Amino acid sequence: MRELQKRYQRGRVPFTACQADPRFSYCLYVPDRHLNQVWQEAPLVVVVHGSSRTAEGFRDAFIEFAEAQGCVVLAPLFPRGAVAGDQPDGYKLQSLCGYRYDQILLSMVAEVAGQFRTERDFYLYGFSGGAQFAHRFAYFHPGRLKGVAIHAPGQVSLPGSLDSALDLAALKQVSIQMVIGGEDTDPVAAIEEHPPGGSRKDLLLRLHQSWRRLGIAAELEEMPGVAHDGFALMPACQAFFAHLLRRFD
Repeated sequence: MRELQKRYQRGRVPFTACQADPRFSYCLYVPDRHLNQVWQEAPLVVVVHGSSRTAEGFRDAFIEFAEAQGCVVLAPLFPRGAVAGDQPDGYKLQSLCGYRYDQILLSMVAEVAGQFRTERDFYLYGFSGGAQFAHRFAYFHPGRLKGVAIHAPGQVSLPGSLDSALDLAALKQVSIQMVIGGEDTDPVAAIEEHPPGGSRKDLLLRLHQSWRRLGIAAELEEMPGVAHDGFALMPACQAFFAHLLRRFD
């Protein structure tokens, strides 16, 4: 039994129920490099899925990166229907009046830090629906982020549009990357915050401009020939995080 437990505490760690709320779970990748130096806290990278809930696939796409950088990768799963009466998009943090998915992630981070000796401040990556989560999480908890990569969100919240006070000084300290595919030009559904006919490219540009006006520095990159494909955009995030990890090392 002890050997079986040891087996599942390294490499691809399978989905584990969040102790704060077992309706949610997360999977991990724990690199050999960290297991050989467990006295040192490992950097933590959180990768948040889009609406298709490809949490495990995103985790696996970061395995080579995790081994090279010596970081632990946490991929939360926010399943449809976990919260009675909530919408499928509830995890995207459009309002703090709903279920506190941001607090669930922080609970997961605390659990992983306690069990695997990881840092409690982390790097956050989100694609599509995960990018909605990521940029809103940055509004609510900028002090917990070492870096955030926001890739191709289908909706954006501009500063001041959410029911939360913005700590602008703290957000200015976060390293921020925004990435969009050059072919990600299909119109997205109209909501209050953007006009009909806007594409994800239009939305990300608008978010980038609004942040720059407030003095929030953010890299903006367009990847030519790429449509709405998180796996195709992911190398840009990994290069960005690798640079930050060298800087904080």
